Formats: sequence, C-alpha cells, structure tokens
Amino acid sequence: MAAYKAAFFIMENETLKKCYNSALRHLARKDYSEYKLKQKLRDKGYEGALIKEVIGILLEKNYLREDLYKEARIKGLLRKGYAFNVIEYRMSQEMCPVSEEEIYAVADEVGISKASQLQELVEKKVRIDYDFVSDKLKLKDRVLRYACLRGHPIGEVARAYENIIQEFEA
Repeated sequence: MAAYKAAFFIMENETLKKCYNSALRHLARKDYSEYKLKQKLRDKGYEGALIKEVIGILLEKNYLREDLYKEARIKGLLRKGYAFNVIEYRMSQEMCPVSEEEIYAVADEVGISKASQLQELVEKKVRIDYDFVSDKLKLKDRVLRYACLRGHPIGEVARAYENIIQEFEA
C-alpha cells in the first residue's frame, strides 16, 4: 500500500511539474493575468486543483505579475484606438478590472489623451480611405462607424471628422 501511495505522489508530482513548466512557457512569451493563465492551463487539460497550486507557486515566486499584464493590455488597447470606457469594460471581461485612474496614468505615460487618440484614429481612417471612396458621405459614415465601434461618442467623432476633412480639402 505504501508503494502505491509513493507511486501516486510521484505521478502527481510529475503532472505538477508539467503544468508548472507549461505555465512558465506561456509566461516566457508574454505576461498573463491569473484568469488568462488559468484558461490556458485548463485548455491544456490540467485539473482545477493542480492549476490552483501552480498559480500559487507562480505568485509566490513573483513570476505572475498581474500589474504588468494590466499595463501592457491597456497600452495595446489605447494604441488600437479604443476609448477609455471600452478599455475598462474589456478588462473587466477578462476578470482583470482596472480603474479609470489606472487607464489615465498609462495613457499619460504613453502620451495619449482622449482628444489626441480620437484625432489620430479619425485622421488615419480618412487618410487611408479618402482616395478610394468617391462618395464623401459614404466616407463620413465609414469613419464615424469605425470610431464609434471603438467606443468614441458620435458627436466628438463628427467634430473631429469635420476638422480633418477641412484640412484634407484645403
């Protein structure tokens, strides 16, 4: 009976090592939140208790840094042109809630403000589509839809569009 328990412990220890190494491979590529890493390990077929134990070890060794994940994710979403409230919502969907203050702090660090972000987003879309869309009303609709899908208010988008179109036509 003792040999059976020893064999079971060794087997469990091996699966723990495999799970731990798998988690390390994921973390070596990029930062993950605790929730995302749990999903990755669950997708690999590891059990909940084992995942919990591995996550505990990673947190203890300070390998799993949720603060770095949050910062990187916020920067990525800001660069893609998502509005601040959409970033807050998407992070909460990833079980990694952030406050508006955290988003503003990262935006200041990167040098992005709400107005500059919207201006850049609209300008980029107009610059890309201006020569290809013959009907300028369709261009306006396309730009408005593009920015609104990223969470920006339609009134602000329309004002930014008018300013940029005046520069293009001048």
